[in-house]
Amino acid sequence: MLDKKQIANIKAELATEEAAFPLVFQALGDPCRFKVFKVLMQYHDICVTDIANIFGITLSAASQQLRVLERLGLVQKMRMGQMVCYEINVENSIAKQLFKLFKGSNK
Repeated sequence: MLDKKQIANIKAELATEEAAFPLVFQALGDPCRFKVFKVLMQYHDICVTDIANIFGITLSAASQQLRVLERLGLVQKMRMGQMVCYEINVENSIAKQLFKLFKGSNK
């Protein structure tokens, strides 16, 4: 049986996840963003121009897609000179779970 401290910890975790997961699934429900996330899982340090070229979209559209993923904490931005590149945010617990889920489905 769980003690009061364990129950409180579980409640806190659920409250955090309940707020975040619907937003994450809504964001990844967009086919382009989902594909961008999948590309970032396979290749590290992808620049906005690379995303634009891969998907045949404008730099502005690529930036917008990446910005949504960044706001949710799924990816993080790095500036390399004048280039802006992104990678999966391995510190984000939801990003970690999604990474495991999607990697497991590619076997």
